[in-house]
Amino acid sequence: MNQTERRARFRTLVVAGAVALGRAGGPQESLAGPGGTDRPISGMCDTAVTPKSPQGAVPIVLAVDVKCRIAHLGLVGGGTDEQIVIPAGPPDGPMLPIAIAIPAINYYAADGDKLRSTFAGQGTIDLVAGRVTFTGTETFTGGTGRFSGATGTSMTSGEASLTTNKGFLTISGTVNY
Repeated sequence: MNQTERRARFRTLVVAGAVALGRAGGPQESLAGPGGTDRPISGMCDTAVTPKSPQGAVPIVLAVDVKCRIAHLGLVGGGTDEQIVIPAGPPDGPMLPIAIAIPAINYYAADGDKLRSTFAGQGTIDLVAGRVTFTGTETFTGGTGRFSGATGTSMTSGEASLTTNKGFLTISGTVNY
């Protein structure tokens, strides 16, 4: 090996070592606090809704199963056992305003780690078309594994059919873990 080749190899080793030390030992700029790192979270879920309360009962109680593709979680399943829907005022023509509260949502990542959240929002039921639309805030409240102590929020919106009990939702926000 000649002098030029040795200098080139030495520079490569010095740069590689500096990069490795910077990754392993230096402060992490992405740390958001003692719990972890802020990460964007976004994705879409298909939903299957199961009514739990008798027809015509108020509040309406539903169970919702989800199958999702969510950034930083991948393909996930999960849902909620109790979604509470109440009228938020009188109908405006065929549109009934509603308030929605979900005290516990669970997302399960492929490795079994669980991310928990709650939801509070509003929407409308189109009484003629049999369609529900909604929007609100999902608040992340911990979980298991890498999601233990998770925090953050997302804007969540979607729609569902009262005829098929199928729908979708999208989420977009930040989760810290």
